Amino acid sequence: MNERDAVVWLHRACGFGLPPNDLDRAVERGAAAELDRLLDPTGAGAPPPDLWDDSLLPLDPMDRDARVHAIGAWLVGMAATEQPMVERVGWLLHGHLVSALDKVRLARLMVNQIRLLRAEAMGDYRALLRAITIDPAMLVYLDLRTSTGDEPNENYARELLELFALGEGNYTEDDVRAAAAALTGWTLRPQAGVRFAAELHDDSPRTLLGVEGVHDLDTVIAAVTAHPAMPGFVASSFAGELIGTTEGEGVAAAGAAFADSGFLLRELVRTLAQEGLAGRANDLVLAPVAWLVQALRVCGAGVPTNTAGRFAQMLRDAGQIPMLPPNVSGWPSGEAWFGAGELVARANLAAMVARRATDERVLDAAAGDDPQLLAATLGLPSSGFAEGTSAALEQAPPGPDRLAVALFSPEFLIVEAPR
Repeated sequence: MNERDAVVWLHRACGFGLPPNDLDRAVERGAAAELDRLLDPTGAGAPPPDLWDDSLLPLDPMDRDARVHAIGAWLVGMAATEQPMVERVGWLLHGHLVSALDKVRLARLMVNQIRLLRAEAMGDYRALLRAITIDPAMLVYLDLRTSTGDEPNENYARELLELFALGEGNYTEDDVRAAAAALTGWTLRPQAGVRFAAELHDDSPRTLLGVEGVHDLDTVIAAVTAHPAMPGFVASSFAGELIGTTEGEGVAAAGAAFADSGFLLRELVRTLAQEGLAGRANDLVLAPVAWLVQALRVCGAGVPTNTAGRFAQMLRDAGQIPMLPPNVSGWPSGEAWFGAGELVARANLAAMVARRATDERVLDAAAGDDPQLLAATLGLPSSGFAEGTSAALEQAPPGPDRLAVALFSPEFLIVEAPR
């Protein structure tokens, strides 16, 4: 694999792609240096800048404009980010530690949860699990705010064990009940925030996952994160999103590195990227949001605030919209994104992006008659467009129509694994 293809894969699989001039500079730096830069672009571990205006996020569940701002500002931020890997991992965490706006209702609560995920995207997963447990949006989404010692609600405890930390088969129903009881007593008033009400808490010591004396939030998190299944489970979840596989040597290596680092997400992502660069990855289907953000970035197509809602609606038609996953398991993956209706929506999005493209090199390549030059300009690997795609491009009128065909091509929809 040549250096350019390595850098292309790194940015397409673990970031959000690059416009041609930026890609040229990244290739000059090389894949190893580029990975270091992506993991800590500021050199100081700083989180990405905030994207939202709280004055546009009133605590009113009926305020539709607040929802549009919440979702649209995140799309705009992902497309414009100078920290693509941090944003990519923040987005990945949103599909792993799931809450959804349709149940949470208050856009500000969802925005604050996304702020947490973006800020902790490269941090300590144990600390993130603790924080997300009593995050206001999560308290609403999985009903922990109504869980009391007299009537413990098991929803959050079950998803913590099954989806957030350990996976099926690594806990029992007794573990769910023990965790649920230990997590009782957390309440929420959106205007006043989160409060622990000792009188609503069951502080009786229990056994959770073989650990005795578990009775509160911190002892629950300690027991869960001490379980030997956690590193491999979290690594598998991340690997499915970043290297297109949930098993194999690369995933095992990532799980081991994650555990050895003290559960730092930065080291998990670093190892997965290194494994992908070493050839231990599969082709990766880009889900609608990651694909759209990549198309916007590569083409220099901005998303004005007053049109972000339109993009969000079309993403809904494509099957994926930020802050509205279909259920607590998050979104599907792979070929599930290739339904007829979803593909029509993507074709429409590709046309919108193509009409907004401003990158001169992209526009020149789309106006020309060299499909392989267009492929290279769009940041695709040296394999370029296949014969069928090249034929379709030659049939499309030069300019935005041809660019839309390229953005909707299999080669742009799918990240080719390093060879």
